[in-house]
Amino acid sequence: MEFRPIFLSLKNNKAIALLMIIQVALTLGVLSTAILMTTSTLQQWNLPSGIPHDNIISVMPEFYDDSIDIKQSVINDIARIKQLTGVIEMSPVSERPFDARQVYNVYLDAKEEAQAFQTNIFDTNESGPAVLDLKLIAGRFFNQNEVLFGAAKELKQDVAVVLISEEMSHALFKNEVAVGKTLWLEKGAKPVKIIGVYSNFMNGEDLNGIGQSYRSVLRPQVTWQANVDPSYLIRVEAGQAAQMLETIGGEIYKTSGRYINRLEVLTRTQKRMYDGRGSRALTFLVISGVLVLITAFGMSGLVSFLVNQRKKQIGTRRALGATKWHVVRYFLLENSIVTCIGLLLGMLISITMVLVLTEENGSQFLDVGYILATALFLLMVNLTAVYLPAKRAANVAPAIVTRSA
Repeated sequence: MEFRPIFLSLKNNKAIALLMIIQVALTLGVLSTAILMTTSTLQQWNLPSGIPHDNIISVMPEFYDDSIDIKQSVINDIARIKQLTGVIEMSPVSERPFDARQVYNVYLDAKEEAQAFQTNIFDTNESGPAVLDLKLIAGRFFNQNEVLFGAAKELKQDVAVVLISEEMSHALFKNEVAVGKTLWLEKGAKPVKIIGVYSNFMNGEDLNGIGQSYRSVLRPQVTWQANVDPSYLIRVEAGQAAQMLETIGGEIYKTSGRYINRLEVLTRTQKRMYDGRGSRALTFLVISGVLVLITAFGMSGLVSFLVNQRKKQIGTRRALGATKWHVVRYFLLENSIVTCIGLLLGMLISITMVLVLTEENGSQFLDVGYILATALFLLMVNLTAVYLPAKRAANVAPAIVTRSA
């Protein structure tokens, strides 16, 4: 077998062999990590939203007139819009599904070392669960007298109760009953009582992107600050959302001194979230493709260089009876040995990179199967890239020994 001459050749060409190993290792590390992140990202696309987003309208009005009575404008908005034909329910909100921006840490006790659980908190009134068409899993929904209503700086008390999603309940209490238990919405704050668990709905990009798509808390309060009007979610009859946008916008503009920052069906909000994720996934795939091409051309170039260096050696082997296939097999086997060493090192790099990203982002996307599949793919690419220069090596005539003598 050619193993002994191959190892002797690699020993005599340490720098080239080391360069090939490092190139393969780094390519596998970056490529497998990119594929794992892309796969994890794309898998989120198939998750159900948990709400009838095609039938929910999001409105984000903002004041520019400081003299407007925000509290009265909210009361008027709700009264007018609820009377519109086709409107089922309406609620002021602080965040919107698919677009929740602020990530909160909540705790199961008040100790300084208490474990933090990430979530999105949605402030809403007693109509919030109905607007989102949430199903009650356990406990009960809010009562009107449990909702705090007013400017944030004027409120003299904190909410006493909250609702949590089914996924949030599992994260906090595993399989235990969540209703009746206590939760701290921030360190140093007063504890709140969990009075109900509702069906999951998708929160925002930050948590969605790390596999925590359904962690949410509903807090019974409608507040405002810095002259920003609370946003609204409005559920309408099926199929009526698009044609009601203009009508609802007209009702909002009946209060002067403000404008509408955004008015859209939640379907558009969801698409915007996926558009950003799709762009990120495409970027990962492009980077991966470029890395594969660089590695393939690099391997092919290095083997071509070795072929030119070994023409006399190859001619001697041909003169001693080696067939063209023997020469091709020699270079394929040599490349396989170097590539496999690089792949083993690359697997360690891949696992390390994924574990670091997991710790930083809180997402778990390590899949050894994908890493092994990527390594096998890279091995096939390298063998294919090496085949052409190896075939050229096989065409070296035995007479080259005589000519160089």
